[in-house]
Amino acid sequence: MLGTGFIISKSGLIATTAHNVSGEDRGLVILAPHITDINAYQNMSDLSCKPIPVTIKEIDPIKDLAILQAPITFDGSIPAIGSFDNDTVGSEVGIFGFPHCVEGRRALTFQNTEIGSKILLSSNGIQSKHAVINIQARPGQSGSLIFSVKNQSISGILMGAYAPQSNGGISLGGINPRELHQTTHCISAEYVKEMI
Repeated sequence: MLGTGFIISKSGLIATTAHNVSGEDRGLVILAPHITDINAYQNMSDLSCKPIPVTIKEIDPIKDLAILQAPITFDGSIPAIGSFDNDTVGSEVGIFGFPHCVEGRRALTFQNTEIGSKILLSSNGIQSKHAVINIQARPGQSGSLIFSVKNQSISGILMGAYAPQSNGGISLGGINPRELHQTTHCISAEYVKEMI
């Protein structure tokens, strides 16, 4: 398991980060969650998998976003796709994702935190809107849904630890010590809306 994604349309469109799918959909599948109720106990001894093949519908390597198409229909409610424009610093947001799924843990998890800042980041000369949230991301959370409590909408997508580029660095047991801090950056969901 490489990361998290979430349904954005009843016709089976799924949003995630591009780095989760590496731009290649040959053999790419999603694993359907074992639960339908976030409040139910999740059976961690159930190791069965329900792989669903997906194709990459759209990819934006500049903003690190991907839209996948799964051959499914979804009959539940889907929050509107918003942006960080309507959130303020200090706004409460919820995160739905699978922390540590890269290690085989398949627990759908909810966390809540606040927006610590709103920033513009540049990639290949193109600026995009991001928020730094006051929580430490875990491996596997890339692609998690960021839900605006105030606006009741999807305001962003979790990208990973907020660690601006620098030269050099080390890895201890597969962990970059520079990324062990309490902030995570997320990209505004408006860019997903532009892709569909």
